[in-house]
Amino acid sequence: MAEAAKPTAAMQAVVVIHGMGEQRPMDTIKGFVRAVWETDDEITKNGLPKPTQVWSKPDARTGSLELRRITTRETIPGGEFPAGVRTDFYELYWADLTTGSTWEQFVAWVRGLLLRPWRRVPPDVHLAWILLWAASALVLALALVGVLPATVWKSTRWPWMGDWHWILTAIAVSAMAGIHKIVAATFGRVVRYTQATPDNIAARAAVRERGLALLRALHQGHYQRIVIVAHSLGTMLAHDLLSYFWAEREAARAIAKDSPDFDRLCRLEQAASGIERDEPHRADLADYFTAQRQMRLRLARRPAPDPNDPKQKDTRWLISDFVTLGSPLTHAEFLIASDQHDLRVRISDRELPESPPYSELLDPAIRALAVATRKLPIATPAEGSRLMSFPVPPHYESWELHHAAPFAVVRWTNIYDPATLVFFGDIIGGPLAPVLGPAVVDVNLKELRGRQSWSFTHTKYWTLNRDQIHIRALRAAVNLLDRDDADPNRVSGRA
Repeated sequence: MAEAAKPTAAMQAVVVIHGMGEQRPMDTIKGFVRAVWETDDEITKNGLPKPTQVWSKPDARTGSLELRRITTRETIPGGEFPAGVRTDFYELYWADLTTGSTWEQFVAWVRGLLLRPWRRVPPDVHLAWILLWAASALVLALALVGVLPATVWKSTRWPWMGDWHWILTAIAVSAMAGIHKIVAATFGRVVRYTQATPDNIAARAAVRERGLALLRALHQGHYQRIVIVAHSLGTMLAHDLLSYFWAEREAARAIAKDSPDFDRLCRLEQAASGIERDEPHRADLADYFTAQRQMRLRLARRPAPDPNDPKQKDTRWLISDFVTLGSPLTHAEFLIASDQHDLRVRISDRELPESPPYSELLDPAIRALAVATRKLPIATPAEGSRLMSFPVPPHYESWELHHAAPFAVVRWTNIYDPATLVFFGDIIGGPLAPVLGPAVVDVNLKELRGRQSWSFTHTKYWTLNRDQIHIRALRAAVNLLDRDDADPNRVSGRA
């Protein structure tokens, strides 16, 4: 009797999005793959020769001939993959599209940060804001003192400066040149991407279109799951991409009223309604994560469209997780909005998706349709009812999650390392749950580690070193096996 064929391993994709700076293509992803796959002794026990082996292959879906797809062997069986899973790692490289920031643009951006009232500066960046002011004042003072004529110095306590005051000018010029070089390479892309000025619109559009093209291509492939991991400024780009990609996939957001998927939607709405924004209960969050996962799996397991029928729409949604590392979104009220109130207005206007998604107050007609389902949560009194979905006219035979609700099905894990004295830890990243919703899973590396980091860690979230707690947290967040019980906040020990 012939031996039964071994089940084929599933396929998933992980998209890594780099942050600010002048990264070289593939530099980010190679280190990342080494951290989450090649050095993971648990999920690579597959019994195969060279179990951690990877292959680097050209792939047109990346949008650049400089990039390659990194493919792994299969994992051990586990989680949602009873036959194991192979992972394709992609890098969304976008640094080449955001070059050319001018000094004037950077100065205008810094001026906007500096010239705001103290009350509108978030407490966690107070010290950095003061240092920015001090550095600006020092350079300006050197420049002003350096241009004083020699006759002025002759009447002071430092008459010798009359012959040497040009040194101060030279120092100021050198400092300005050095700052210009550093900020152009590092912060120029921040200005280029975050500022919606006429000079930046084309660059922002090109970056987003490259990212959307990659996500569209991955959804047309043979993947069962997609994970997005973003670092630093890349988290702001990734947040935008999730928002735009979710909004354009109306077929995936639509749920027939008489289908099993609708029962999952009602369960999700019920779980979301139980979460208090300011002080959420752990049990309520766990209930939401369960409902969120169940809804996501239902959408991912929908049948793929017939490739021979171009008119057939793809009703699947494959993105399961969004992992942010050192995200400046923690300073959204400082970098994106004018203050906390403006940020909340943008969220309520559904410009910025949050987790759980913003639920809208129901119109009387919509509320009546919700009551008629006998499944959707209705508040007491009913006039205060809110939902993240709505019935689709004209026949109202289906409901649709609104366009700013990607986190109805995407779990968001945010890893950060609190800073002390600006330069120890990561001043750029921070918690996101207080900013963009209590269902963001914040992972505080300082708490996991049990001590403050005494180095600048913004670029070390996947750096291998003796203290491996951050690597374990990263692996749990990416969760290659898609385990239901993976929790980055419960990792411990050394890898």
